[in-house]
Amino acid sequence: MIIVYLAFILVFLWLFLIWPGRGRPERMQDFETVYIAHRGFHDNQGPAPENSLASFRLAAEKGYGVELDVHETRDEALVVVHDSCLKRVAGLNCDVEDLSFAEVSRLHLFGTNEKIPRLDDALEAIGGRVPVILEIKIRIRDRKNIPGICEAVAFYLDAYQGRLCIESFDPGVLRWFRKNRPQMLRGQLSDRFTGLKSKRASLGSFFLSSCCLNFLTKPDFIAYNCKCTSLIRFRLLRDLYHATTAGWTIRSQEELDRARADFDLFIFEGFEPAQKAETAPRRAADVLREKKRMESYIRKHLIVSGMVQAVGFRYRATYIAQDLGITGWVRNMDDGRVEMEIQGPRERLELMMKNLGEQRFIEIDNIDEEIIPVDPHEYEFKVRY
Repeated sequence: MIIVYLAFILVFLWLFLIWPGRGRPERMQDFETVYIAHRGFHDNQGPAPENSLASFRLAAEKGYGVELDVHETRDEALVVVHDSCLKRVAGLNCDVEDLSFAEVSRLHLFGTNEKIPRLDDALEAIGGRVPVILEIKIRIRDRKNIPGICEAVAFYLDAYQGRLCIESFDPGVLRWFRKNRPQMLRGQLSDRFTGLKSKRASLGSFFLSSCCLNFLTKPDFIAYNCKCTSLIRFRLLRDLYHATTAGWTIRSQEELDRARADFDLFIFEGFEPAQKAETAPRRAADVLREKKRMESYIRKHLIVSGMVQAVGFRYRATYIAQDLGITGWVRNMDDGRVEMEIQGPRERLELMMKNLGEQRFIEIDNIDEEIIPVDPHEYEFKVRY
């Protein structure tokens, strides 16, 4: 009987550990209604190899979302490449983390004219035209650097004007973003880890991606190997917790057709899907709920005068907006005023401006406001520069 009780407690504990929370399924809709091109729309035998600027531009031109991978070089530059070891992609048997950006920038991808791009150049090439899934790569021995790497990535994401989410195999990355950029959508990558070279690597990889830290990271989606749908933890996440699921990497139309029964997002490579993606039927209620929610929203363009610069106005506006669930942006103007766009329910917008006016050192003399069209794709409040 004790064994039965112990088994029950362990199962209950496991179910608690993998619980991803409610997530934000309504904000994942932009990623569900397009197919996501794995490492860009690429051909490693042609002029647009994987994770190249050419592959990102081509994906955006075709209307596909982009999945890309980010590593940090020895001198802390952020570059877009999948493999840590550069032998496969550039013929150099060395890890990208052990090279400077100057050394990395001299390499060519798969013998083409394309080079390993910086993250900011990759985002500029996409230009906000399509949704982006950005995977942050962390070597196990570099885990102590997670805060620095995440902070560096967040610096570019804060300024990016487009639909974007992050994902990682390492829950430490998701934990950092949950704490420091809670508005950013985040996904937990996972797989069935077998056949690794050492027990240590196998144990470490399983622990880091077994989804047992979901209760801490609260991912908005779970990205799983499309061949692992029979795993118990995947079934529980999808069917018990109704988590948003992304399938990677789908390599044929046949695989894509089969994946529709198990996934909400589809990350493909090596072929071109025959039809456009549609929102998963099991998320129809979320779509309707979001549509009704947006019908009650308004958006205001504001010019705020008074003592509003050098007094923490933008910081406090961001904090208040995030607390109230308001989206938009704020920036200083050259004439001493502040320009803002804020979006949400009317009463919350009024409460935000009331709270701002009550902040210490801030004195608002006048607000010129205009009602403008709602942006249905906006999901956060940012400081613009």
